[in-house]
Amino acid sequence: MSCCKKDAGFTLIELMIVVAIVGILAAIAYPSYQDSVRKGRRHDGMGTLLDAAQKLEVYRSRQSSYTTTPGDANISTTSVEGYYGNLTIQAGGCGSIVSCFTLEIAPTALNGQDSDDIQGYRLTSTGVKQRLDDGSWVDGWK
Repeated sequence: MSCCKKDAGFTLIELMIVVAIVGILAAIAYPSYQDSVRKGRRHDGMGTLLDAAQKLEVYRSRQSSYTTTPGDANISTTSVEGYYGNLTIQAGGCGSIVSCFTLEIAPTALNGQDSDDIQGYRLTSTGVKQRLDDGSWVDGWK
């Protein structure tokens, strides 16, 4: 009665083509995804610098001077999420820690954050924001 029964399904060739296409798309999309995630994590470092600057201002209001020791002002040297660390406090362009400071922070190796294009952030007591991009400090955060 049924002279021409057609089998339903996919051939092995069709499945291999689909797997190859998915593999190519994943190879292109994953690095872009990782780059976007690294950019999103930059706010972890920026927020840490802003918090440290605020704590330094509180410290100065109580002690009449800034400090170069983060622990004195209850400042953590690592960001909240851990993607940035090694926070340093230095005397700013005025030559003395008494009246100005410069904060710097760098990305850590956590989840490859140190592979980011931006290799550090800087904030001064005068509000100057800079980023370490291609080995030189550039104005502005991004």
